[in-house]
Amino acid sequence: MRCWRGVAGVEPEPRFEILGALRAFRGADPIDLGPAKQRAVLAVLLLHPGRAVPTHRIVDAVWGEDPPENGTNVVQKYVAGLRRALGRERLTLTGGGYLLCTDPHAVDAEVFRAEIARAVAEHRAGRNEPAAGIVADALALWHGDALDGLTGPLFDTARARLAEDRAGAWELWAQLGLARDDPGLVPELTRLTGEFPLREGLRAQLMIALYRAGRQAEALAVFRDAREYFLDELGAEPGERMQQVHRRILRGELEQPAPPHPAPPAPRTGHPAAPGSPAPPHPLWPIEPLPTAMLRPGHGRIPWLQVVAAAALPLFTCGFAGWVYFVYAAVQRGRRRHLLVAALYAALAVFVVVMFAVDPTPVESETTSAAEDIAVLSMLLLWPASAVHGAILAAHPGDTRSARARRDLARRFAGVHPAGAVQAGIGRPDLLRFFDDGGLVDLNHAPAQELARLPGMTPFEAHRIALDRYQNGPYRQPADLATRGLLAPAKLRRIESWLLCLPPGQQPAPAG
Repeated sequence: MRCWRGVAGVEPEPRFEILGALRAFRGADPIDLGPAKQRAVLAVLLLHPGRAVPTHRIVDAVWGEDPPENGTNVVQKYVAGLRRALGRERLTLTGGGYLLCTDPHAVDAEVFRAEIARAVAEHRAGRNEPAAGIVADALALWHGDALDGLTGPLFDTARARLAEDRAGAWELWAQLGLARDDPGLVPELTRLTGEFPLREGLRAQLMIALYRAGRQAEALAVFRDAREYFLDELGAEPGERMQQVHRRILRGELEQPAPPHPAPPAPRTGHPAAPGSPAPPHPLWPIEPLPTAMLRPGHGRIPWLQVVAAAALPLFTCGFAGWVYFVYAAVQRGRRRHLLVAALYAALAVFVVVMFAVDPTPVESETTSAAEDIAVLSMLLLWPASAVHGAILAAHPGDTRSARARRDLARRFAGVHPAGAVQAGIGRPDLLRFFDDGGLVDLNHAPAQELARLPGMTPFEAHRIALDRYQNGPYRQPADLATRGLLAPAKLRRIESWLLCLPPGQQPAPAG
């Protein structure tokens, strides 16, 4: 039984918008959702409509690596605020966590998906005019970037998935426009290729629209520009779809509308996957598979230039600038703890200056004051400590922003083409590969020695994980490690961003 039936008599029903900044309305009146963290708690629940979300998942999503000490109590406080704003009966605490009871059609993202699925059905039936109107109305639901202003891995993943859905909807809109020979496609497709530069489908549709408008030279220029962009940014040639349109233009074969996409798969009916689980393998409509070459080459070498700079800066400044590299590392890696270390070294440098100034002795004096002795001793400690510490930190890049971006890109590819991800060796650091997936480890294929390299993972735990997948079957999502009793939930949360679960049955490409 759906939970919102129990509150069907409460009028009017709140409606929620996440296709832009998070907003809520009761009728035409906006609802005050409270402070930023309270809004973030609501966003987590809205991403899992009709499903209970455990408190620790909410804490992880909202606070990330800097959770409050009393996270459960803080979540309770914000839930209480949401109950006052939305109605106490709409937020319940179950054995599985907090449950937001609302009609799925009260969330604009769910309405968007349902409308696009309806447009696909109309298109399949050959009714392109009503399908185009439905797609246009669905796209009008967007009022900015999804979940605008909310940060964290859960929101970033949901935002990327919704952005892909939006790009796919625009591609469906353009496909319908081409089928109807709409003369106004070129300006909008030009804008869309700038907004979604990785969507080869939109570029191919722009080439077709230009060619039909008698602008063959511009259509060929779109292909040249796309080729330069993909080679510069991704190290890859344009995909087969653009190549095919390019060949047909050169041969003068593009008189009729380009062959449509294969029939779209059935639309998703389930809810979004739980945080940390792999992205759904099929979108609402066909998406061009991301080429393996999109994964940038990785070297895995120690960044010696950074190591030298991190060590030299304190040495040449007598330790007074030892804090600078830690500020740089905090910005590059997105870690607050590096800022705390930088503040500590900066405070020690200030302490040294203050102690020198407290009780200075004359230049000609053969003795020094106690304050000066403390200052010299502190400087002698600060000097090598900041140099060695900085060099060690630089030699271990750890989890940088760029690595997290590469993992997200690799996960997108794996979500669209899991068999291709296995063949490419994503999540297999034991193979010789020509790309960097950001350190992903595939729980279903990586050997135990690679699992043991994960932060905090012991060889015994790695061996148990590898053994369990053979005895009890493959893992469907990283959360299975906790469900099967192989890792404590706290340890799983620390390494979950590196984990991937690709389906078995394929063998990766041989090394070399």
